Amino acid sequence: MTDLTDMSPDRGLAQVEPADFASFYRHHLPDAIRLGYLLCGDQSMAEEAVADAFARVYPHWSRGDIENPWSYLRRAVVNELQNRHRHRRFEHREESRRTVAPGGQATDDQLADRDRLLVALAALAPRQRAAVVLRYYADMGEAETASTLGVSVGSVKSSVSRGLVRLRGLLEEER
Repeated sequence: MTDLTDMSPDRGLAQVEPADFASFYRHHLPDAIRLGYLLCGDQSMAEEAVADAFARVYPHWSRGDIENPWSYLRRAVVNELQNRHRHRRFEHREESRRTVAPGGQATDDQLADRDRLLVALAALAPRQRAAVVLRYYADMGEAETASTLGVSVGSVKSSVSRGLVRLRGLLEEER
């Protein structure tokens, strides 16, 4: 069986057998769900989107069409969540407007800061949110972020810049 600790984005499919998809799934599921959660702000939606993304990736994996499995999966997660957003625009706007954290006021400063950041992220436009999360949470470069989102590098720069300005504004308003 292939050692999946070396399943970095630079690793090609030539070294990975289709039979290893279950191992790939187990290895990358937590990271994919975290990415999905940061992109959409809803744990169950993230889990559903990641499950659908893995299901969409598998046929390509089994045919040997994927050169970079982790990058391909990230792109599939981003696409899945963008599609869901288009279909649930009204519901998402209502979720974004919620400002009260579940369970009441957080007592720990770190939890309060995290909640403020998640609420502020939810207020960003979907493309801005995706660009900011991929650049700063997933620590992707501009070119890789552009490739993942299917946009130009200039669009990533613009989305990140505007997203950060909006985030700063939203976080300053709450103080």
